[in-house]
Amino acid sequence: MKKVASRTMLLMTAATLLTAAPAYAQDRDEAGNGAVQGADEIIVTAQRSSQNLQDVPIAVTVVGAEDLASRRLNDLSQLSLAAPSLSTGADNSFSIRGVGSLVFAPNIDSSVGVSVDEVSLGVPLFMSNGILDDVARVEVLQGPQGLLFGRNASAGLLNIVSNRPKLNRVEGKLSLEANHRDTVPGDGSGIILKAMANMPIGDTLGLRINALHSNQSPIADKVAGSPDRFDANQTRTAVKAKLLFEPSADTSFYLIGDHSRERGVGGVFDRTFRSVAETGSLIRPALETIDGVTAGPGNLEYGSDGDGYRSVDTSGISLNSTFSLSDVLTLNNIAAWRTFDLSLAIDGDGTSADLLNINRNDSSYDQYSNELRLALAPGGLIDGQLGLYGFYSKLNTATVLQGSAGSGVPNALGRDATYRQTLRSLAAFGQFQLHLTDSLQLIAGGRVTNDYITINTRQNDRPYGTTLGPRTPPARQTFKTTDFSWKLGAQYELTPDIMSYVTYSRGYKGPSFNPTFSVPDQDLKILPETVTDIELGIKAVLFDRRLRLNLSAFREDFRNFQVQALNIGTGVTAVGNAGKVRAQGIEATAVIRPVTGLTFNASATLLDSNFRSYVGAACYLGQPDCGENGTFDAAGLRTPASARFTSTLQGIYEFPETGGAVPFIEGSYNRRSSVNFAANNSPFTRLGGTNVFGASIGVRLASGFEFSLFCKNCTDELVPTAIAYDNVDQVLRGATSIQQQWGYNSVRTIGVNASARF
Repeated sequence: MKKVASRTMLLMTAATLLTAAPAYAQDRDEAGNGAVQGADEIIVTAQRSSQNLQDVPIAVTVVGAEDLASRRLNDLSQLSLAAPSLSTGADNSFSIRGVGSLVFAPNIDSSVGVSVDEVSLGVPLFMSNGILDDVARVEVLQGPQGLLFGRNASAGLLNIVSNRPKLNRVEGKLSLEANHRDTVPGDGSGIILKAMANMPIGDTLGLRINALHSNQSPIADKVAGSPDRFDANQTRTAVKAKLLFEPSADTSFYLIGDHSRERGVGGVFDRTFRSVAETGSLIRPALETIDGVTAGPGNLEYGSDGDGYRSVDTSGISLNSTFSLSDVLTLNNIAAWRTFDLSLAIDGDGTSADLLNINRNDSSYDQYSNELRLALAPGGLIDGQLGLYGFYSKLNTATVLQGSAGSGVPNALGRDATYRQTLRSLAAFGQFQLHLTDSLQLIAGGRVTNDYITINTRQNDRPYGTTLGPRTPPARQTFKTTDFSWKLGAQYELTPDIMSYVTYSRGYKGPSFNPTFSVPDQDLKILPETVTDIELGIKAVLFDRRLRLNLSAFREDFRNFQVQALNIGTGVTAVGNAGKVRAQGIEATAVIRPVTGLTFNASATLLDSNFRSYVGAACYLGQPDCGENGTFDAAGLRTPASARFTSTLQGIYEFPETGGAVPFIEGSYNRRSSVNFAANNSPFTRLGGTNVFGASIGVRLASGFEFSLFCKNCTDELVPTAIAYDNVDQVLRGATSIQQQWGYNSVRTIGVNASARF
């Protein structure tokens, strides 16, 4: 009780301090970029041009700035609470419509792409952390999106649009969020500070600066072990500067520079044991006898005698230059460079015993991209755009996995790998709309992509008693491919407020390599992933604009789907190509405003996502239909982490203004049916259906101050982000022990938020 009381006092004190800050005229429009989210329309850039959401022939879920604030969503891994077609898996990987790479490797792109201010992130896994600061909106685009968005978005795209500088206004904002996870062991607290300043510099130049600092304690608590270095808290410090220069009405230059620093394993590598094998386990005696931890679905404790840290430094610069050549032609060029440096280590066995203590990864990455687009404005018979795209990346990585397996010899078993991978991608693309009548338009687009990829790798240079995987000399492999992706469709306005569309498209995700050999002289290449998608949709605004209802039905067929699995015999985790995957279903989103001040946001997805062919899928231990080589055909099984039904409902009521104050109350509910996190659908990696509730209450003042109390996952339903086999028991003992991973959506969070505009 004393601990809870002290936390409450800390939260209230922090809120009181911020309340004392000066606050001036309030302006709730943070859309920038012309993005206005009002009662009648939402402007999006889902087709690389500003359009009303209701006119875009794509299934899009928009999470605006106010949605992010009301739900207290602070990073991309939490977005699934607002976008049911999106799910987050292990290590903050993403899936849309049940399809995503679910691969923890810096050299393999996700099937779900991430674009930030029109720059495609080559490795979203490590470069998309902490970017939901001063964001106008996040557009979750379902279906293949690589035609217009850079590259490698075969399953969908997260399009993040931040607020541009304003040339006619001096303004700023300070905000503080203090939170507490009252049911987790250990500290369970966190704080997020954000600051924004917008400063015009003359009539044609504007500067906008964002700063962020966050410190969050972990979900799981290390209760045993004394490693040399252990950074439990997740800390983020980030700064972004945006400079907009508009020398004339026809010309603009938009320069963005950013840097972020992230430390700690909390929220990313919070792993505990869900169950341990009754017999033959190396883990059970260490966990129960030495660490005093009892495995179970509610277990939030673990041991570690190996180092635990995660260090990610991310930086980038982009220049977006726009020239209006005429009333109908606009030339746009986006040049960008992004980089990250990664250093991480975790105890590979999750106990304080000396089993598999070393699991390290050190990586550095640079990407360079340039996109040139010529756009034809709407208003004539034809509108659209065409362009050229170039991308180059280089990645250097060194990994080590090593331990004693209980023998007392530090290098009794292990593996190591050092590799350098480079990628050159060139593309030419275009998409146009032909307006046959005022109501009917035809859509046609295509993209030719040429990828050339190279890997130089060497493996197992160090001596081990038992070497996981073969010992190989330096090796070099290359792969080159050319692909044509396309889109065809039609769009028809049934009435001025009801639009229907049908599209048929082909998407593409480029090749890569496995960085390690499972067997000598292995062909390391991973073939490109392709998808054909047919989608039918209808978008309507009804009942005197009190209801916005969007429906879509889709079928996606993937070939050479890229999926990761552990080879039990060699102890090497590798990515391979599954034969075929089919995802099909129905999606619905609705915004309902029945009375003044009351808004309901609702979304739902009904999904059937299965392997149609996957010869060579790895068996789980004890699988009855497993082949002699430890593999089987997974045809008919659901894809990892895909739920048959997901939905989200949010209600917000703003009371009438009284004395310059607008009180508000908000509640949300997210439902997800059961999922299985393994491609082989092992019964041990299944998670039952989940129900997550959120709520907030607060007041918004005309002076620019806002204060709210909130809770996320109010009923404290424990929801792991992933469930997987423990590699130590699985590989060394053939025993079934299961680990679970936790994130900041996994447990109840209560807190306060206060902000002041000036």
